[in-house]
Amino acid sequence: MMHPPCTDRKRPETEGIPAVVPPLPLNEPERLETLRRYALLDTPPEAAYDRMTRLAARLLGTPVSLISLLDDTRQWFKSRHGLDTPWTGRDLSFCAYTILQDDVMVVSDALRDERFADNALVTGEPGIRFYAGVPLRTADHLALGSLCVIDHVPRHGFGDEEKSVLRDLADMVMHEIEARHAADVANREIEERRRAETALAAALEEKETLLREIHHRVKNNLQSLWGLLQIEKSKMADGHARERMDAVSQRINVMGSIHRQLYASPNLARIDLAAHLDELCRSLMDLHDRPDRVRILIEADPLDCTLDTAIPLGLIANEVISNSLKHAFPGERRGTVRVTLRRLPDVDRRAGPGELLLADDGVGMPRTAGVEDPEGIGMILIHALAKQIEAGVSVEHGRGLAVRIRFAE
Repeated sequence: MMHPPCTDRKRPETEGIPAVVPPLPLNEPERLETLRRYALLDTPPEAAYDRMTRLAARLLGTPVSLISLLDDTRQWFKSRHGLDTPWTGRDLSFCAYTILQDDVMVVSDALRDERFADNALVTGEPGIRFYAGVPLRTADHLALGSLCVIDHVPRHGFGDEEKSVLRDLADMVMHEIEARHAADVANREIEERRRAETALAAALEEKETLLREIHHRVKNNLQSLWGLLQIEKSKMADGHARERMDAVSQRINVMGSIHRQLYASPNLARIDLAAHLDELCRSLMDLHDRPDRVRILIEADPLDCTLDTAIPLGLIANEVISNSLKHAFPGERRGTVRVTLRRLPDVDRRAGPGELLLADDGVGMPRTAGVEDPEGIGMILIHALAKQIEAGVSVEHGRGLAVRIRFAE
C-alpha cells in the first residue's frame, strides 16, 4: 500500500535545522483532527505505554524508545524511555518522515542520510545515529505518530526479525490507544446521558408539579362551581328544574372526582378507571339514597386510561347509572345495577382497549324516560361522549336495560 501523497516544503539554511523541512501528507488536516479527537496530547504518563517503550528497548537492544505523537508544530512523546525531553520541534522530527511510510522506516546512520545529517538531534544531544520507527495508524489509515527505537551508534543489522518485533509492538500500542479512546468515548457518552437524564428528570419534575397544580386548581374550580349550582338549586321551586340542576351538578362532580384522583396519584398521565367507577357508584348511591332496595355491583379488571378517555367514560357511566337508579326500580321494587369493566380478551396489558357494561335488572325504561329514547337527552349525550373517544355504543334489552361501551386508547 502506498503512503498518502505529500508535498515538500523548502526553507533557508539554518544552523542545526535541516535544509529540507519534513513534507506534509495531503490528508494532514484530517490527520490532525483525528489526533486531537483521540485526546492523547499533553496527557500524563501512563503505565501501559511506558511498558511498551521499555519492552521495545529491551527486545531490540537500544538505549532509547519513544511513542511519538505528531501535531502541527512538534512531536510530543506520550512515552519516552532513555530520553529526558518531553517533546521536540516538528522540523527536527524523524517521525515526520515515518508517518509517510507504510512500513518500518530504518535510518542505519543518520550522519550519512541527507535528510538528517544536519539535524540538531543528530549533531547535538541526544546524538541520534540509528533510528527505526513504524507509523501508529488508525483503522482508517491516519497516522497519529510512531513507535521508534534509537541508538547513539550506527546499526546496519536491523533485519526482518527486528522489524517484525517493532510492528507487533506498534500494533499493541495502537490497541491500547484504541481501547483508551473507546473508553473515553463511552465515558463521555455516559456523562452526557447522565446530564441529559438529570435535565430530563428536572424537566419532568417541573412538569409534574405544574400538572399537579393544574389538576388541583381544576378540582377546586369544579368544586366551587358545584357549590354555586347548589346555591342556585336551593332558590328553585320547580321540581323538574331542581332535578335537572342535580344532574348537571353530578356531571361536574364526575369530572372533579377524576381530577381529585389524578392530583393524589403518583402517575399524572393515567387514571385507574376501576377506582374511578367505584367512587362514582358510591357517590350516586349517596345521591339517590336507595341502599335498602338497590345495590350496585362492580366487577372491574385493572385498566388504566388517559384523562381524555376517563372523563367521557365517567360521564357515560354517570348518565346510565343515574337513569337506572331513578327509573328502573319504581315503588318498592328491589334490584341490582351491574358495572362491569374488562379488558378485551386479546389484550394482555393493563392499559388498552376495553369494554364497559352498565346493566340493571329493573323494569326497563319507557322510550321517553332517558337513555333508551334515541331522541332523549340521555342517549344524545352518551353518543356524543362516545364519539369523542371513538367508542362503540350498543343498547341491549332483556330483563332490564344494558348499555355496552367498547373503547380503545
